[in-house]
Amino acid sequence: MRRCEGARVRRCEGAKVRRCEGAKVRGAKVRGEKAEKVEKPKRASLQAGMTESTVTLEEALKLLSLPRVVGIHPDDNEPITANFGRFGPYLKHGDEFRSLESEEDVFNISFDAALALVRAPKQSRRRPAAQKKVLRELTENGTTIKVLAGRYGPYVTDGTTNASIPKTTAPEVLTYAQAVELLAARKDAAPAARRGRSRPRAVKATAATGRSRRKAVGA
Repeated sequence: MRRCEGARVRRCEGAKVRRCEGAKVRGAKVRGEKAEKVEKPKRASLQAGMTESTVTLEEALKLLSLPRVVGIHPDDNEPITANFGRFGPYLKHGDEFRSLESEEDVFNISFDAALALVRAPKQSRRRPAAQKKVLRELTENGTTIKVLAGRYGPYVTDGTTNASIPKTTAPEVLTYAQAVELLAARKDAAPAARRGRSRPRAVKATAATGRSRRKAVGA
């Protein structure tokens, strides 16, 4: 075993000594102590009517204190919290959310009111469809056909079938007989052909062309 003058030798049983202190080390790394994790400061979005120049310290501290724990649900001992979200102020209990009427409710709603709101059935966010404006009602022999204002123009309906009124005909002068003719023509109209059926045929034709070419090459 070779020794390096003035250096300690690291020994490995059954192996040659390859490195001595004072020799050049490849790929050396420096490892320091792990830095302590710095906690990021808490942030909160300003609400409607607040600006950076007008918000007070009290208001800022109230926002930073959210979510606010309103109380503990007696059924499962889970907290009911109030906070601001993307769609406005809300209550949260587990995976359930309930919208609040005003921003002040986030800070002022009582536990009893919050509990009653959480226990109430969840209401759909979808708004009911707007009622179509009725322009006229054409009645004959007890049957009524309504003339309505639609998104794409006025049309007539018997409650089952809708038919557009031609631009050359004013809804104000449309007669019951004309409305019946429009509905009958709409019922007798052939259904529109579906699009996108030509593509598979083109693929099959291409495949057939490829097979014919291979046959020609083989011949």
